[in-house]
Amino acid sequence: MTEHVQEFPTLEARPEGGRLKGLLPDPGHLWMVFRRHLWLFLGVVGVILALVALRTLTMVPIYTSTTSVVIEPRKNDVIKVQSVVPDLPAGSDIVDTEVRMITSPTLAMRVATDLSRQGYDIGPIATETQLERSAAALLRRVAVVRAGLTYVIDITASSDNPDMAAAIANTFARQYVASQKDAKVGATRSANVWLNRRLTELRAAAGAADAALQNYKIRNGLMSAQGATMAEQEVSALNQQISLARAELAEKQGRLSAARAQLSRGGGGADVGASLSSGTVGGLRAREAEASQNLAQLESRYGPLYPEVKTAKSQLADIRAQIQQEIDRILSSLEAEVRVASSRLGSLQGSQSSARGSLASNSSAQVGYMELERRAEATKLIYEAFLNRSKETAAQEGLQQPDARIASFGAVPALPDSPNYQIAALFGIFAALFSGFVAVALAEYLQRGVRTKADVERRLRVRYAGAVPTLSSTLNGLRETEAPHDYIVSHPFSSFAESFRSLRAFVALRSRARALAISSPLPQEGKTTTSVCLARTAALAGTSTVLVDCDLRRRGTSTMLLREPGPGLVEVLTGEARLDDALVLDEPTGLYVLGTSESPSSAFDPLTPGNLDKLIKQLKERFEFIVLDTAPVLGVADARAVAAAVDSVLVITRWRKTSINAAETAIELLLDANANVAGLALTQVDIRRYASTGQSDVYGYHKKFSGYYQN
Repeated sequence: MTEHVQEFPTLEARPEGGRLKGLLPDPGHLWMVFRRHLWLFLGVVGVILALVALRTLTMVPIYTSTTSVVIEPRKNDVIKVQSVVPDLPAGSDIVDTEVRMITSPTLAMRVATDLSRQGYDIGPIATETQLERSAAALLRRVAVVRAGLTYVIDITASSDNPDMAAAIANTFARQYVASQKDAKVGATRSANVWLNRRLTELRAAAGAADAALQNYKIRNGLMSAQGATMAEQEVSALNQQISLARAELAEKQGRLSAARAQLSRGGGGADVGASLSSGTVGGLRAREAEASQNLAQLESRYGPLYPEVKTAKSQLADIRAQIQQEIDRILSSLEAEVRVASSRLGSLQGSQSSARGSLASNSSAQVGYMELERRAEATKLIYEAFLNRSKETAAQEGLQQPDARIASFGAVPALPDSPNYQIAALFGIFAALFSGFVAVALAEYLQRGVRTKADVERRLRVRYAGAVPTLSSTLNGLRETEAPHDYIVSHPFSSFAESFRSLRAFVALRSRARALAISSPLPQEGKTTTSVCLARTAALAGTSTVLVDCDLRRRGTSTMLLREPGPGLVEVLTGEARLDDALVLDEPTGLYVLGTSESPSSAFDPLTPGNLDKLIKQLKERFEFIVLDTAPVLGVADARAVAAAVDSVLVITRWRKTSINAAETAIELLLDANANVAGLALTQVDIRRYASTGQSDVYGYHKKFSGYYQN
C-alpha cells in the first residue's frame, strides 16, 4: 500500500508573520465553502425571510401614542392658617405618587366612561362590573412612567386602532387633570358647607353675646354715648358747669364789691361801672346836662325867684332823683345776681356729689361689663374670620386650578409600534444571514462526501486526478439538449470536454498507462458517463481508443453506445466470437466499443485473470489507449479483477455524495487486489457553486477562463 500513498511534506518553520496567518482560516477556502453551499444559504435565507415576513404581516399591528403631563406644585392661598384644600408639595416623591394615581381603577373607570361617550368601542359598561372590566382592560393597554427625575409623566397607550391609541392616552391625561380639579372643587365645596354651618352657629353666638352685653349695661346703668357712660359724661359736664359757675360767681361778686367800694367813697354811685354802662342812666344824664345848661341860662337872666328858674331847678332835681333811683336799682340787681350765682354753684356741687356716687357704682359694675365685652368681641372676631374665609372659599371654588397640565397631546400614530417593520426587516435580514451561515457551517460539518482536493490527498491519501463538472453547470443557464457523451462531440472545445482532456492528460503524465480501468465505490456516481466521454475525447484527439464494457450486470456503456445486439465481451472471453467481430465502431469519433450483449444468466464468471490478461494483450496490439468501464468496487468483485489486470485504475466519486468511508474502503480493496490506483477524480461537480474541489482546482478560476471555452 505504501507505494501508492503519497506523503505531502510539511514546513517545520515558517516566518514570524505567517504564524498569525496560519492560525486564521484561509479566506479563499471560506469563500469556496460558501460558494459550494450557495443554494443552501439562499434557501435558508429565503425561508427565514419568508417566515419573518409572514409573521410580521400576520401580526395584529399595535399602535402606540404618548401624552405628556407636567406636575406643577403650587401654594394654597385659600386659608392662610390651615389649608382647606392642600396643593401638591414641591417634592420629587410626589411625582411617583401621581404615577400610581393615574393608573388607579377609579381614574380608569372615568376614562372608560368618557371613551364610551366619544363613540369608541371598549366593551359594555352598563353595570358596575362591566365598567370595572373595561377599566381593567384599559389599564392593560396603558403604561405610565416618569421621565427620568423630572416632573414630566408620560402616558403611553397601545391599541390596534391608531385613533383609539391616541384617544386613550389623551383621555387618561384629560381625566387625570380633570380629576385633580374636581377633587379640589369638591374639597372646596365641602369646606364651604362646613364654614357656612359654622358661620350660622357663630352668628347666633355673637348675637347672644351682644344681647347679654347690652342687657348688662342696661341693668347696671352703663349706657354710654360717644365712648363714655352716662355717669362719666354727667360728672364731666357737672365739673365743667361748676367751674363756669364759680367763675361767674367770682365775677359778679367782684362787680358787687367794686360797686359797694365806690358807694362807700361817696358820689352816690354815679361812677359805678354798671351804672356807667346803663343806657337809662346815660339818657338821664344827658337830660341832666341839658337841664343844668338851661338853668344856668335862666339864672343869668333872671333871679332865683323867677318862675322859669324855679321850674328849671325843679326839673333838674327831678332828673337827678331818677338817676339815683336807677343807680340804686342797678346795685340791687348786682346783689341779686351774686345770690343767684351762688345758689347755682351750690346746686351744681350737690349734683356733682350725686353723680360721683353713681360713677363709683358704675366702676364696680364695669368689671363684669368688660368680661362680657371681651367675650362678645372674641365671638365677633371669630365670626368675622370665618365669614371672610367663607367668602374667599366661595370665590376660590370657581378659580381652582389642578396641580398638573398637559404638556403635549398624543398624536395619532402613522405607523404601528408593533410589529416595527424596520426592526422586523433588520431582524429578518440578520436572522436570515445568521441562519444561512449556520446552515452552511452545519452542512459543511455534516457533509461526509468527498468534496475537495484536500479530502482526496489528505484523507484518502491518493492522487487527485481532477474534476468532471455537470453539463448543466457549464452552460451558463442554457437548456441541456444533448446527452453528455454527445455534447463533447458537438462541442469539443467546451469546458465540459476540457475536463476529460484533463483526465486524459493526468493518466498519460502520471501513470503512462495504456489500459485504464475506471471504477467507483458505489453505483450512480457517473462512472459509465466518465468512461464513455474519456474514451470519445481520446478518440477525437486522434488516439486509437477502445472502450470495453466490463460491467456485465448493468451494461451501461453498451446501452449508451450500441444500437444493435451482437457478440460482445463475454463471447470474446469464452472464445465464441472473434475480437474483430465483437468490436463496434463509434462513427462520430472513431472509437471502438467492446460491449456486452446481455447480462449473464449463470454463475459463470468470464472475467478471470487469465482471460483478462489475454484480452488486454490483444487490445494493446491494436489500440494505443484502452478504457475499461467496470462495476462498482464495493458491490461487485469483478471490478477488483479488472483493476488488477490493467495498468492503472482511476477511481471516481460523486462530488459531495460519496462518503469518505466508502471511497477509502474502495481504495483499500483495490490496493489489496494489487491494483495500481492512479488517482481519484470527482464527478458531477456544479461549477456554478464553485463546486470546486478546493482553491487550487481549475474550477476555482473558472470564470477567468470563460473566453477559452465554447460552450
